[in-house]
Amino acid sequence: MKTKYKAWIGIVAFACISISSCKKEKFVELNTDPSLLDKITPEQQFMNASIRMNNERSEWYYDNVRGIMPWMQMATPLTGNGVSFVTESGNLKNTRYNMFYPGIGASFTDVLHIISQMSAEEQAKRVHQVAIASIVKAYYAFYVSDINGSIAYNEAFQGKYGGTFTPKYDTQEVLFDVLDTQLKDAILKLTSTPEAGQTSLGAQDLFFKGSSSKWVKTANAIRLRMAMRLMKRNPTKMTTRVQEVLATPANLMVDNTDSWTFEANSNIADGGDWSVLSIRAPRPVVDFMYTNADPRIRFFYQPNYFSQANFDAAKAQGKIASNAVYDAKRYYGVATSPDASAAPDFAKFFNSVTINVTQANGLPGTLVLDTLSNLQPKLFAAGENSGTGVNFFPMVTYADFCFMRAELAARAITGESAKDWYDKGVTASIMMYDDMANRAKIVDRENKSNYVAATPSEITAYLAKPSVVYNPAKGIDQIACQAYLHFFKQPSEAWALYKRTGYPNATSVLPLEKLIAQGTEQVIPRRAALPFPTVSNLNYQNIIDAYNDMKKDPDFGQGPSDIFGRVWWDKK
Repeated sequence: MKTKYKAWIGIVAFACISISSCKKEKFVELNTDPSLLDKITPEQQFMNASIRMNNERSEWYYDNVRGIMPWMQMATPLTGNGVSFVTESGNLKNTRYNMFYPGIGASFTDVLHIISQMSAEEQAKRVHQVAIASIVKAYYAFYVSDINGSIAYNEAFQGKYGGTFTPKYDTQEVLFDVLDTQLKDAILKLTSTPEAGQTSLGAQDLFFKGSSSKWVKTANAIRLRMAMRLMKRNPTKMTTRVQEVLATPANLMVDNTDSWTFEANSNIADGGDWSVLSIRAPRPVVDFMYTNADPRIRFFYQPNYFSQANFDAAKAQGKIASNAVYDAKRYYGVATSPDASAAPDFAKFFNSVTINVTQANGLPGTLVLDTLSNLQPKLFAAGENSGTGVNFFPMVTYADFCFMRAELAARAITGESAKDWYDKGVTASIMMYDDMANRAKIVDRENKSNYVAATPSEITAYLAKPSVVYNPAKGIDQIACQAYLHFFKQPSEAWALYKRTGYPNATSVLPLEKLIAQGTEQVIPRRAALPFPTVSNLNYQNIIDAYNDMKKDPDFGQGPSDIFGRVWWDKK
């Protein structure tokens, strides 16, 4: 089952990335010298900023692979989680914050400023461009605030235009209101009849080629995501916003072609910090997916090396016992609890067998047969080992939208069918990863293509499994666990889901392990460590004031650097 959506963007993005790389120095100059802004078009600056949102490898490596994914049991290092893996994950660099200031936030501000300096006639032609740039800027501000709390926004990015270089911080509560208003305003601009014909962003919109209807759907999905962050703080306001969003069905996502996903050629993620070659699959998730015949298991993970042929060769060469019985199960994950992975009954899985083989060039060689599964590297870095597939960076997808609607229905916030939206979400997720795996050109451990398309019958069978078939008595648990699986490529959203709902956990339908290290259960971090400014920092006082204000909340923790403290929306 293949969903051919936005295939064009891989080619376009590759071209744009090449252009962007060649002009990196000029891009930096343009972001610091306002006198040069008349030398770049709003379309070019929108494209440059869009690329920068997704091409930062250090965010992937430090914040996701070394931080969020181990915390959320989405992956482990090669030999499992170490006893201090939670505190070591204090290496989470909070890259999104450093990318927003001054880069991404300033770049989208530039787009808006460039247009504001045009003639009234030209401004009238770029109402849609202003709306689209505002949507992306609002989303990224939300993404930054999500793990940081208060941030500078209303007064930020204005210094080079005559504004302040010392912007005050907006509380997360205020910011969420401001961003929701901006998204509503953008939707209104895009759905109203403009006074003049609109100048499209065209190919320099690497997401939707300037499609107003697609951007309206994305903005509404972002509004829904933001509204659900209010669930523990202001459920009344959340319900009002949810009802507003869902009131106009024509402005809502309807299938995977509406997903907001950045796609690019293999060059943008070609190994290095993008690589998951040495990242293991997690036992709890692998076992759940294998037991329930989830088609996504072959898209997420590589099977181990013990094919029937390799097993037979190992037996013939005396490397394993002659009476050994072949195990057809080739997906085994690593115990995510440090103590469990070090226990003797599991430690044996780390043992490997080396067999003699004939290499592709006809010369003799050896092959190490590993019993454990790794993450599928080309799904995360299509350029790994000279791959030529497509890279995917999902931000807000149709499946995500379906799961949000399913949860809202299950909580009786809407009158919709939770089961219908749950089934749609699972189906859309499987279809999305099927398409990603196909176009990323996934391979097995011996570098041979192993993409096998998901079929309608597989999806139907999966939805009928006892642990998967929708049961209203445990509906929110099931919805959250399926959303968690779907966020395989969006670890930050899996983390947010856990913080908001408490799922998945050790007793959920997808049971995670209790993370025990040297007999002590580990606590999962809740936010980024906030850097303490030096006295020489131009905005020192505003930063300190913001921290002091956040510290008034007893959930904030022991101080700015406390990763176990909470931001405003993450109320206990």
